Amino acid sequence: MMSKKLISLLLCAAMVFSLGVSAFAAEPKYDIVSGEYTYCPSLGFLDPIGNQTGTFTYDDEYFTHSGYEYNHELAIMTMVMNQTCFASASSSAEGWETANSNFNELMAKCGFTDIDCNDDAISHPGGETIAAYAASKKIYDDGINYTLIAVGVRGHNYGGEWYSNFDLGYSGDHAGFADARDKVLAFMKDYVAEYSITGPVKIWLTGYSRGAITANMVGGCLDQGCKLGKGISFDTRDLYCYTFETPQGTADEHCRDAVYANIHNILNYNDFVPLVSFTEWGHSRYGVDYYLPCRQYDACYEELKPQVDAQLKKMGWMSVLGFTLDTIDDFHYLSLNPAVTISKSDTTQIEFYDEALDALFDTMAPSREYYVDNLQADIQELSKTLLGVDTNRLMQALAIFGEKFVAQDNISDLLNSLTVKGMLANGTAVDVTVDLFMEAMREAECADYDGDQVRAMLKNLVPKLLVFAKEYPDTALTLVGNLVQIINAHFPEIGLTWMRVAPSEFFEAQNHSYVNGVFAYNGDKLPDLFSDVKAGNWCYDTVKWAVNKGITTGVDADRFAPDSACTRGQAVTLLWRAAGSPEPTLKISPFKDIESSSPYYKAVLWAVEKGITVGTDLTHFSPNQSCTRAQIVTFLWRYEGRSLVNAKCPFEDVSALSPYYTAILWAVNKGITTGVDAKHFAPDTTCTRAQIVTFLYRDMA
Repeated sequence: MMSKKLISLLLCAAMVFSLGVSAFAAEPKYDIVSGEYTYCPSLGFLDPIGNQTGTFTYDDEYFTHSGYEYNHELAIMTMVMNQTCFASASSSAEGWETANSNFNELMAKCGFTDIDCNDDAISHPGGETIAAYAASKKIYDDGINYTLIAVGVRGHNYGGEWYSNFDLGYSGDHAGFADARDKVLAFMKDYVAEYSITGPVKIWLTGYSRGAITANMVGGCLDQGCKLGKGISFDTRDLYCYTFETPQGTADEHCRDAVYANIHNILNYNDFVPLVSFTEWGHSRYGVDYYLPCRQYDACYEELKPQVDAQLKKMGWMSVLGFTLDTIDDFHYLSLNPAVTISKSDTTQIEFYDEALDALFDTMAPSREYYVDNLQADIQELSKTLLGVDTNRLMQALAIFGEKFVAQDNISDLLNSLTVKGMLANGTAVDVTVDLFMEAMREAECADYDGDQVRAMLKNLVPKLLVFAKEYPDTALTLVGNLVQIINAHFPEIGLTWMRVAPSEFFEAQNHSYVNGVFAYNGDKLPDLFSDVKAGNWCYDTVKWAVNKGITTGVDADRFAPDSACTRGQAVTLLWRAAGSPEPTLKISPFKDIESSSPYYKAVLWAVEKGITVGTDLTHFSPNQSCTRAQIVTFLWRYEGRSLVNAKCPFEDVSALSPYYTAILWAVNKGITTGVDAKHFAPDTTCTRAQIVTFLYRDMA
């Protein structure tokens, strides 16, 4: 028979072993996935160009750092996700029902489930549609289980959706982009409800081009406190928003404030798209802008350019286009002297955009109101019509038109018609220009469009363009002669290739938004709330919410005391204020230690009247006694109606016989708390002031 001593030793060994196994099992496991993904190229739906493949690396650990910190590897992975949101090239043949297949495939490989999209993603694009995709997975960060929700907004291969890009509106946010923002937010709320997502969430949000400004404005709304669901807990540090070639669409004059620095916009200096809608018309974008290397500004450009060229040349589909997808540096400035000369001048593409915008505002669109009244409708209808044409042939037509426009004979005829008094009015110059464009469309063998309709719309727009050409002939020539090159600069393949080649330090150096744990944007630091609640503290957002709502103040003018115990008197007062400080109908206190002069008087009477709490005995409330975590969630549970929850308790230290059992289950189910770790709630631990305002925030904000 074994001795008692030996049995004790074996039991101790077993306990040590089991503790070791438990500790090991509790360590977070992060998925790291590398492989191939499928995407539709930027000039998708072309014959014989179909879906292409690339490589990706995904890591759960990307989302264990603050979203305010730029993460270059995450930026690259996000651009990969963007490409899968461009719709599948096969959908042109198989129908739009398959347009989400590339996104679905990538998300599944990365371990996401509940992969879904809105109706616009799987139906033919229209003038006011916006495609959005979503997927989710569980990740573990700093002792908390989160739901990571990935949201992508389609920004390429969307045809007639260009219509809304030109829907500016007379004032406020860009009307078309704001409509898209609201639709994506609605989809996100529906997604959260459909898949019963509650508790702490992290949001991985992205878009390209039109999708980029939509995602950018959605991110802005989330930073402003937009709620995705009643049971959702969300901190702005858990927004990972990366957008690419992002236009401008918000009229919020505070859109560059530090709180929005979790929105990272990666841009190409040579791309015209991020310049519109225009700063001069009151538009901007949220967050921090980062720029790809360019010849004009960056010493590393010449060193990196050959590597970018080599990678781009490996893309087999490029040879089908008939022109080179170059590294956005093949720009020629055209000039009349008086003959047309074409040369590489000292004027760069970036400088040319400044010149072109000055000319545009001077001649064609002197104000936002003028654009809406005189240009918007025709531009919208023309875009809808032309984008029904095969994209490859349309690009070829634009290139042919540029060549025809700058040809010597055509330029001479055009200039003669512009300089003879009255000729512009009778349409000679208009006819010359429209005829050149229609010839280019025929030579490129464009089909499936109404030629008479295009000609009619062009005749409305060309007179305004010709005023531009008359006043700024060199600018007009350069614009038309470089149309294809300017469009090339917007291709996502270029941006992704530069991001893969350029070192992360190049981009990180452009981010001044999160330094030493403190939010900042170009030196504009988010102010500390109290000396003990500084920007960057875990409870910053919840304390800020409570202070702004008048729910709490500090213990004095300088301190909040976030780690101090929350007393019973403080707890019911905070809850009473959060409820709107209602006047109690009970007028006489039943407690000897709560007199009418007490700062807790009305709050305690209200809480007793509502059945939220009782005294520690029949005649005492004990307002200065510390509250436990279990007591606080019980107060909240009673206030919210004492709901019953049919769920298994995840905590080893909460017995089914506990008086707090149902309240704790309710709080976990609503995302108000996740416990001190995955298996423990610590019900008898004193609740701190920071914790109670966090519970209130998650329940009520």
